[in-house]
Amino acid sequence: MININLLPPELKLRRLAAKRNASLVSYCIVAVIIFAILGVIAKSLESTIKANLTTATSNVAQGMAQLDEDKDLQEMALAINDREKTTQEINLQKVFWSQVLQDLLNSVPQDVQFENFTANSAKTPNFILQGNTTTEREVIKFKEKLENSVFFQNVAFKSSSLTKDQNQEAEKLKFTLEFDLEQKSITGSVSGINQGFKKMKEIK
Repeated sequence: MININLLPPELKLRRLAAKRNASLVSYCIVAVIIFAILGVIAKSLESTIKANLTTATSNVAQGMAQLDEDKDLQEMALAINDREKTTQEINLQKVFWSQVLQDLLNSVPQDVQFENFTANSAKTPNFILQGNTTTEREVIKFKEKLENSVFFQNVAFKSSSLTKDQNQEAEKLKFTLEFDLEQKSITGSVSGINQGFKKMKEIK
């Protein structure tokens, strides 16, 4: 079968031009649609990125604020610990004289009387006690009670002498004891309390 195209050349050219124009228009339409879709996608991505960036910025700001708060709390805790440590050190250096003197009075035998008593925790010996009694046995008993006390240590005789009272009826034994402070309070430490109980049992 033979096809014979009897159209004039000008008409053929017009048809070819029309086809080309139609193809170009189609390509342009497709390109516009693609660009429109890409624009929508880019807009959506931009909104998502902005939202994520805003969220991330907010989280970072909250994290920084939390870090600042934690730092303040840490500094406050350190300050409290320093104050507590200073307070403990002060308490360790503090002498509870009411407890010390009460324990001293509880250690005095009935026949022992004080004539002079000095106490100074900053000097050694911390205590110098001058007194009198009837017999040397009472002085020894007094010394042993001081040695068994949780508050005192290094108890030593310094001097003793026999004298008569003003009525010249009986002799008195004058003595001097020197000793140091071993513990400044009964609540100073658990070991000190245990030691105190131990010594109390030994006395009994």
